Amino acid sequence: MTTKAKLFLKLAVSCLLIGSLIYQVDLSRLISAARSPSLPLLACVVGVVILQFFVGACRWFLLIRGTGVPLSPWQTFRILLAGMFFNQALPGSLSADTVRIWLVSRHGLPMSRAASTVLLDRTAGLVSILTLLVVTSVTVAKVAPDAKISTVAILVVGGAITLLALGLSCADCLAAMIEDHRFGRPLAAMLRDSRLLWRAGYRSAIIIGLSYLLHVISAFGLWVVFQSISVEVDFLMVLGALPLVILGTLLPISVGGWGVREGLMVGIFAMTGMPLEHALAASILWGLSVMVAAGLGGLLWVLSRPISERSEKLSEVAGGPVSERS
Repeated sequence: MTTKAKLFLKLAVSCLLIGSLIYQVDLSRLISAARSPSLPLLACVVGVVILQFFVGACRWFLLIRGTGVPLSPWQTFRILLAGMFFNQALPGSLSADTVRIWLVSRHGLPMSRAASTVLLDRTAGLVSILTLLVVTSVTVAKVAPDAKISTVAILVVGGAITLLALGLSCADCLAAMIEDHRFGRPLAAMLRDSRLLWRAGYRSAIIIGLSYLLHVISAFGLWVVFQSISVEVDFLMVLGALPLVILGTLLPISVGGWGVREGLMVGIFAMTGMPLEHALAASILWGLSVMVAAGLGGLLWVLSRPISERSEKLSEVAGGPVSERS
């Protein structure tokens, strides 16, 4: 399937999902909710998303330094901002991970090693999501119609965490089995890096801690979105629902997660008795806030580029070392 065909299919899925949701709600109430948010609170949400980018950059920097990649904190932050910007601006052709891998490789790092740092960053996020899903299963099950959902969810998540732990503990053996194969070398490098990082004690604890902090910040941002449209919702409910929403948006079936995110939020928060219009409006406003924050991050990335280039020229004139470009 061609790139254009995949993009068209994702657009169709997003439009179909959002269209079906709009069909089920009172359109006038949805428009009223979406047009009535507090602008200062929405500005706060954009700031919260940018804070997420910063915390995410800190986590990625620790992972990068743990694998011996010579990137500064500022370079790491700029590359992450570029990735988030292109992920929102060109969701059909470039993902945030693709951009990050390419920009890191421009620092002289082999593409496989660059991909390893990004995949490790994703793995750290997945570990925190899986463990938070235990909280999710309990929180969401309290309002779910079937009480067995909690038990099933805990068993599924527990099994996933066990498999992940076994994979990390056997990383060296798995890497040795696949590193002789052409397509297995990048994965083998990531497995060896992951084994090295999880042995790093305090570094691993900080990385996982930052992953949890990212989810708390994200939940706070979504909670503020609800407050901006005067909808009262328990923060723990938002924190419990968010991992499910994040996992859903990771599925590559829509453009930027649009449609999937809205469907999950409407389905989950409807169980609490929240009107469908309010859940859908909050999801749309949250998605737009992320787009604005990514746009501001992309602007910062573009504006900071000439500054770094001028610094490099001054270093060359002074005879000092030339800093690496991103």
